[in-house]
Amino acid sequence: MRVNKAITGVTGVLALLVGVGVAGWAAPAAAEPAGLETSIESTAKNSVDKAITAPCPVGKVVTGGGGYLNTSSAEGRVGLDRLEPLANGTGFVATMREVGAVDYAEDWQLSALAMCATPPAGYQVVAVTGAVGTEYVTASCGTKSVIGMGGRINSGLGEVVLDQVVPSFDLRSVTTRGVRVQGSALAGWSVTAFAVCANTPAGLERISIQSDNESAQQHQGIVACPAGKSLYGAGADINAGNGQVLLTGVNITTENTVRAWANEDGDGYGGNWSFNAYGICGS
Repeated sequence: MRVNKAITGVTGVLALLVGVGVAGWAAPAAAEPAGLETSIESTAKNSVDKAITAPCPVGKVVTGGGGYLNTSSAEGRVGLDRLEPLANGTGFVATMREVGAVDYAEDWQLSALAMCATPPAGYQVVAVTGAVGTEYVTASCGTKSVIGMGGRINSGLGEVVLDQVVPSFDLRSVTTRGVRVQGSALAGWSVTAFAVCANTPAGLERISIQSDNESAQQHQGIVACPAGKSLYGAGADINAGNGQVLLTGVNITTENTVRAWANEDGDGYGGNWSFNAYGICGS
């Protein structure tokens, strides 16, 4: 299936509701996971690496989330290296860093979002860190089901970025990949995969969409839950980017649609690549 590759600078309907440094919560809708709501937080707009936490309200836990660049002029110059559901369930953290041999001098902004819900039965966040330099790391829920996901690069310093955060087809595990960017020989980094687990909720299913496999400055995927379901969490996967494609955004709009995208780096990438967006829906 072909997906649209053009996006605007402020990404997603939810971003329009955000002021710098102010979190907001959307009112829960009917026919969705119990108590589900969205929290969003944005950084100041400047030219430094950024981290921001979207918090969950008291009495609710994070099921998943995302992070996304709000400044289109910085696409291909910055990349996500942390999409993390906090272990205590209190929120979701996104980190984005400038990449490349030359510092990017222009101002840019990052937003993080958390999907928060009444704690489901069997709720826990599983984190697994791989050996130094290991690209692929998997976190398993065992007999429970994955409802959300995340990944983090440790000591990547903008030279190693997230390449994928993907739930397995059977929703039992999450696999995260980190890759070194073009020209990097950085050593000593590692990858942590996160799986948000619970006893299998009603209506649980994985949704996904894949772009064309071609050389393009940007690929994005937009995929929505079936009618009557909403999103617990979201993920993404860059296929064959070889460290020259940067994960730019994983967003959830209107509580039931994943919008995720990636961009070729500053000097472009001549090879073909594709992009997958993932969501986990429930009722």
